[in-house]
Amino acid sequence: MRTNSRRSVQRCLTAFVVAPALLLAACSDEPLGQELGPEDDPGQTGSCLLDLEFFSSTGVVRDGIPALTQPLFLQGTHPDVPSFLNPEDRVIGYLVGDEAYAVPHRILWYHEIANLSASGLSATVDLAVTYCPLTGSALVFDRAPINGAEFGVSGLLYKSNLMMYDRRNQVSLWPQMLGEARCGPGTGSKLTMYPSIEMTWAGWLSLHPNTQVLGEIAFERDFGRYPYGDYETRETFGFPMPPSDGRRHQKERVLGVRTPDGGAIALPFGSLAAKGNLAAIAMNLGRDRVPSVVLWDESRQAAMAYKTRVGEQDLTFQTTGSGFRDLETESHWTVDGRAVDGTLAGTLLEPSGEAFVAFWGAWQAFHQDTDLWGPGKPPPTLELRPGG
Repeated sequence: MRTNSRRSVQRCLTAFVVAPALLLAACSDEPLGQELGPEDDPGQTGSCLLDLEFFSSTGVVRDGIPALTQPLFLQGTHPDVPSFLNPEDRVIGYLVGDEAYAVPHRILWYHEIANLSASGLSATVDLAVTYCPLTGSALVFDRAPINGAEFGVSGLLYKSNLMMYDRRNQVSLWPQMLGEARCGPGTGSKLTMYPSIEMTWAGWLSLHPNTQVLGEIAFERDFGRYPYGDYETRETFGFPMPPSDGRRHQKERVLGVRTPDGGAIALPFGSLAAKGNLAAIAMNLGRDRVPSVVLWDESRQAAMAYKTRVGEQDLTFQTTGSGFRDLETESHWTVDGRAVDGTLAGTLLEPSGEAFVAFWGAWQAFHQDTDLWGPGKPPPTLELRPGG
């Protein structure tokens, strides 16, 4: 099967660049994968370093799912905030200086990428806020390493995961969960993750009452409807994936954390919920055993991993009735890593490694040697709500 893979890769990439509608035909006999040799490369596409077996086309042409560019944000309490946005809906929240922003999953179900510039105090950052509905993965990237270039939706998948394409050259492909170009002239270029956290809209709004939320969209979509049916409750992904070991439900959300030394751990939401409404879980991450804490807030359906060192001081966290506090300064903290009162008020904890939420099956597909925190099977009371 792999004997002609180089030429098949070239044909598939050429179809992507020249005629996106030809993608299905161009990729039908050989999926994309392996590095191109110089005899195959006319100098237009560069290398492609993806496993042949797990590359697939959705059948949607490039930009058939339209990424957003500089969409309009509204104040979270504005009367024009979309009526389809429910309190329990998940949003991707992030801070730029003193400004809070939220991007709802409901909008990214239909757009997957929002290229935007966000400002706070004297800072302005160019970000790509991304969500792949098929892998349940939400990552925010700083676009500074690629000079603020925008991303589009390629219509191609790797291990069921969104492959973004770089609009500078129209061909470099970036699997979202890797945050790195793996095909085309940009191969090897890596994005920097921008700190963000997922939680319910009501949860984010209660922490940040002055937040802005992505609201007005130029495209007509039924954002009140989850477009993937029972996808989030069934075990299968529908596209080529590595085999699962069955330790958790494939679509259970986990907080995945990968460390700079290549380590990875997944904390299932079901196991975190078993700890109660609030939990502060101390752990040493990676081969360097970086002191860290995972904060869990069930009412907001939020979890994130943070380094526990602030300045020259290592903090020890415990839960309170409504949040978290550190024993050393008795400052109070929220699940998004902010000290809201006490000696350290205004301080933000630094994320520990690269941490984001994804479906367990997707996390495992990209991190075959991942550790799993907690029991191997989900509790029988675990509920999976489509579109959550």
